[in-house]
Amino acid sequence: MRHEILALDLATRSGWARGAPGTRPLSGSTQFGRANASDNAVFAHAMTWASTLFERKPRPTIVIIEGLLPHHAKQGETSQRTRDRLSGLHAIVRAAAHLHGIYEISTAGAQQVRRHFIGDGSLQRDAAKRAVIHRCSKLGWNPVDDNAADALALWSFACGLLDPEWSLKLSPLFNKELRA
Repeated sequence: MRHEILALDLATRSGWARGAPGTRPLSGSTQFGRANASDNAVFAHAMTWASTLFERKPRPTIVIIEGLLPHHAKQGETSQRTRDRLSGLHAIVRAAAHLHGIYEISTAGAQQVRRHFIGDGSLQRDAAKRAVIHRCSKLGWNPVDDNAADALALWSFACGLLDPEWSLKLSPLFNKELRA
C-alpha cells in the first residue's frame, strides 16, 4: 500500500506538508482567523479547513502532528490560553481525520523531528527555525514560511519511519541531498 502522509504544525498559523515517501512534498501554511480572533472563531475556521481537506480524494493515509509540549514545559512563557488553543486545534484535526476514515494519526516532538532533519534537537527556537528553513531550501522544497518548513521537517520524519532508507538519503550526517 502506498502511503500519503499529511504533516501538520498546528497553531493559529499552521504549516502543512503532504506527499508519499520518495516524492517531492507539497507544502504551505494557512491562517485560522486573525491574530485577535476568538478561540471559537479559530476553531470554526480550523474545522472548516480540516473537513474540506479530508473530504477531497485521494485522502492522506497517515496524519502526523507536531506534538504538544508537556504542561510543565516553558512555564511562564506560554499562556494557558495558548495551550488550550493548541489542544483544541489538535482535537479538531484528529476528529476530522477520524470521521473521514483516516485512523493512523500520531504526533512527534519538535526536538526529535529537528534531530532527524537538521541533526540537532537542542537549538533555541529561532536558530532551529532558520536551520530547518535552510535545510528545506537545500532540498529544493522552498517553504512559504517557517510553519511550512516545520511541517516539511515533520513530513520527512514520518517518511523516515515508514522507509528508513529515506532518512539516510536526507541525513545531514551524510550531507546527502535529495531533490525528489
